[in-house]
Amino acid sequence: MSIASETIWRRLAQSLKSMLETESPKAAAAPKVGSASVMRPPPRKSIEQAADALQEMLERDPSLKAKLHIISLCEYRDTVAEKWDRLADKVAIIVEQVIRRNIGSGNPFCRDGEDSWVLAFPHVPPEEARRRTLVIVEHLGRYLFGEQVAGRVRPVALATEVSVSDAVSGDGMLRSARIRDAVEETRAFVPCPSAVAPRCDPAPVPSADESMSGWQSLAPTEKAKDRSSDWEVMETKAPKPPAFIDADPNAIGALPPGAHLSLMWRPTWVAAGEAISAYGARIARMDRDGAEPIEGCRAYPEGDVKTALTLDRYVVSTAVRDIIAASRSGDAAMEQSSVIIPLSWYSLSSDQRGGVIIPLSNLTQATRNNRLVLEIFHVPDGTSTPELESVVSFAKSLCREVLVRTRMSARRSSLAADIGVSMVGLDLSELRPDERMDDDELLAALERVHEATTRDGIGCYLWGARHRRVVGGVVQNGFEMVNGPGLMKDIGRPAIVLPAPRARFIAA
Repeated sequence: MSIASETIWRRLAQSLKSMLETESPKAAAAPKVGSASVMRPPPRKSIEQAADALQEMLERDPSLKAKLHIISLCEYRDTVAEKWDRLADKVAIIVEQVIRRNIGSGNPFCRDGEDSWVLAFPHVPPEEARRRTLVIVEHLGRYLFGEQVAGRVRPVALATEVSVSDAVSGDGMLRSARIRDAVEETRAFVPCPSAVAPRCDPAPVPSADESMSGWQSLAPTEKAKDRSSDWEVMETKAPKPPAFIDADPNAIGALPPGAHLSLMWRPTWVAAGEAISAYGARIARMDRDGAEPIEGCRAYPEGDVKTALTLDRYVVSTAVRDIIAASRSGDAAMEQSSVIIPLSWYSLSSDQRGGVIIPLSNLTQATRNNRLVLEIFHVPDGTSTPELESVVSFAKSLCREVLVRTRMSARRSSLAADIGVSMVGLDLSELRPDERMDDDELLAALERVHEATTRDGIGCYLWGARHRRVVGGVVQNGFEMVNGPGLMKDIGRPAIVLPAPRARFIAA
């Protein structure tokens, strides 16, 4: 059986490649292309296999009368009227976060058109599937209209269900007309688990900004436009004292009250195009006045979810502000470079991750699709394949491509290639004291890393190179990206693409 790229089965399988019972073949290495893109496309076969498995599962026994569940925001779209075009991308991000939080493991979904989503529950009893769908509807109402949802005459979101045989044609195409008819039939009323009797007079329809239920716009202020490398004070509750004294005197603790945060951008050389064509966000944390700033991943205590969420919220909101400010400079060349935003595993795997990534909705769809790259770091040892695949799949829905940062001793390139990660990389600032080495030893170790990633059909990159000899060595060894003080110092915001021929670094 072959699944066409436009079938509903393949669209659903995009969010659920982990349903495969067998491991997919490793991605073949893609040839380099002379463009601004820094990554290679993910492997396709695992998605096709997942699509086949999903179709067979839902069509195996007609007596099961398997159904697809449809969630529609047609009522909300009518309410906001001409403001829908401006809100559509933000709303889509919110909807997908609510669905992921409530749909349950092993249940795929996909977007259909601008205001509808299709959900499948291949392993869930019909009553439970219906309950989860209605929970999603209720939560969407609260996210989009806050507490006013209980007083509305008509629901914000609608839910309906259509049997697979009615909803999908023999060639796997979704019957859009049948879906629209089902939604129209349901528009009159949708039972909601906590619904109350509607009032005679509907509550006033909120403005577009109010409808986002507290999500604040991150449009740059006048101060932000003049910002270069200012520090922002973070007010947090005092952290609890540790249960034991860490043997490492240099260990980083939780973020204390009054800590200062700042964000800089690190110019990054990209092999495709042989130019400095990407800029990586880099946080700096100063716990008290006069203290030495703690930069990059070192600012994140290992396993501290609360601090990771606080830092990542700052990173995303400030990065978005910088990207928008750079775009408003009027220089078309600013739109050509890539932007890399690193996010901790502990926040991306948390059920509060929606609050971290929501500022990304202030970027245009074109910027997210063409320029934005997300990097996942601090992936714990022992993380299972489904766990990693779930977080990577979530991140891929927000950006152009996903990177995974690992450690010198970890071996994740084979797994990363299988689940659609574009590259794996190292940050030299993460090396433990016993892993420090001179330049010759480091270059030899990095060459072995490159050989391993090449065998697994995936690219590799290096952050934090302090010496020009190391920069030249990894460029010569075939690394696809490199940055650090040995290349160029940090700057205040993303900039234009700067030509940087490979020969210049090999000479170093």
